[in-house]
Amino acid sequence: MGNGDFRSPECIEILKECDIVCTNPPFSLFREFVNAIITHNKQYLIIGNKNAFTYKEIFKMIKENKIWVGYTQPKDFRLEDGSTTKKVNGLARWFTNLTINKSNEELVLTKTYNPIDYPKYDNYDAIEVSKVVNIPKDYDGVMGVPITFIDKYNPTQFEILGCSKNYGRPKGWDTNINMIPVVNGKEKYMRILIRRKK
Repeated sequence: MGNGDFRSPECIEILKECDIVCTNPPFSLFREFVNAIITHNKQYLIIGNKNAFTYKEIFKMIKENKIWVGYTQPKDFRLEDGSTTKKVNGLARWFTNLTINKSNEELVLTKTYNPIDYPKYDNYDAIEVSKVVNIPKDYDGVMGVPITFIDKYNPTQFEILGCSKNYGRPKGWDTNINMIPVVNGKEKYMRILIRRKK
């Protein structure tokens, strides 16, 4: 018998036999776990930290529509002693490559663009959108949105161009541009760079 480590020969053999992987891998090994199930071409429904949106490998898969988030967010986690915790409530997400209708649901946009509420970044041609609910319905240029946009991402409504990391530089952008979003001299947390599809 092995030790249950998903990297062990025993677990790899079990992985090869399964149709769908449904589990909660250690957050610290999330990238490695996803790589293992992708290598073996498996369908999956797994729990991960929402900050995985910003991992180079995971972001690339999101951008290429090879992974997306599920309908709900896990809230309670069972501990070894049988009790439960909500410590990661708000941080955890379901990640999947199973076909779900959620990725076809359009985000209802109600805000109207104006240059006061949507300032341009100091260092590149995109506007700052501080909350996903504030994405303007009438702006066709590049927008920087919070990473929680991934929860609402519909690839028929929006195009993900990149993110505010060097690995997320949109195609054709100058390599000298500092990708950290800056508004009036103040740095913003990581942003996903998107554009509405017409």
